Amino acid sequence: MLRLDDLPALTRTDAAAFTPPPRFGSVDLASFRPHHPSQAQAKERVRAFATACVDDAPSPWWRRPWRRPWGRPWGRPPDEDALPGLYLDGGFGVGKTHLLAAAYFLAPTRSKRYVSFQQLLHVIGVLGMPAAKERLGRVRLLCLDEFELDDPGNTLIVKTFLAHVFEQGGAVITTSNTAPEAQGRGRFNADDFRREIQSIAARFEALRIEGPDARRTSQDGQLLHPSELPNAGPSLVRTDWSGLFGHLRRHHPARYRAQLEMLPGLAVTGATRVADQNDALRLVHFVDTLYDLRVPLWLAADEAGAAPRRGPSQVAARRVPDEGIPPLLGLFDPLYRHGAYATKYQRCASRLAEILAEARALGLQPAPARRAHRA
Repeated sequence: MLRLDDLPALTRTDAAAFTPPPRFGSVDLASFRPHHPSQAQAKERVRAFATACVDDAPSPWWRRPWRRPWGRPWGRPPDEDALPGLYLDGGFGVGKTHLLAAAYFLAPTRSKRYVSFQQLLHVIGVLGMPAAKERLGRVRLLCLDEFELDDPGNTLIVKTFLAHVFEQGGAVITTSNTAPEAQGRGRFNADDFRREIQSIAARFEALRIEGPDARRTSQDGQLLHPSELPNAGPSLVRTDWSGLFGHLRRHHPARYRAQLEMLPGLAVTGATRVADQNDALRLVHFVDTLYDLRVPLWLAADEAGAAPRRGPSQVAARRVPDEGIPPLLGLFDPLYRHGAYATKYQRCASRLAEILAEARALGLQPAPARRAHRA
């Protein structure tokens, strides 16, 4: 049986890492089912935006049009004079990432990349800004998932990178749980960087998407009982809650993807409330990666926190002291749960609900072995 420490410690920067992850590897707009008028509106706007991302026919340099400072050539038809960015702002489980991945597949250009916001920051850190601009910034379409300005450093990094994309004539579609003008609020002294934040927001047309959280309408969002953990397999990683966090502290989140691509599944026992906010943010990154890669996770409460089973399909949640708090959100301590990163924890709980429902559907046997990635 594999151990967490057996997993590779590397950051993926190959071309395949910049395409939609397995969970969204075959989605399209036809499979997007709106449950709110704003979702239908966003679907059609994404269709128009993506189909406009075409490759320019090659021409001699002396026939190429003069370009405006933000990268679009003079003389384009008026309908192509729109803002070069589309910002999908909305809550959890309303289909933003589905639309983003569908846009990637729909765009009739060979020059396109798909990357999460945290992945982009990690790649810039590994490669350096010049190499990252060359690999990811010289594209016709950039699909950027989960846009979040957490600190002044990434604000300046992202401003520089996106300015390069736009200067090269590229278009950007991004998703976020935070409105453009509210980025950074409560996380750092955003007023000191209001000019930078506004200069980023000014390049985007913002669309607000409403609707129910589709991940919570069909799942109860509860931890598994220990008896629901799968049987050990030759490639299944099984650990406890403290062992998981020991591993997460030893590795940068940029390494999570390469590690999880090795696994057919992960079984974790003894889940309880996370007291430290740094550990909580590590868990958010880890769950985001699990979710994107569609790696099964069996996450169980400890025996003391799990009520006895009442039947094969009736498993009680681990008790948390906060009345009215969904069990998975109760993994995050109330001391920080309602603070600046509240949307991260809510998104994490929403995604965990779907991940655990998928694990229950698999039953007690681990998923088929996954082929290890070779960098």
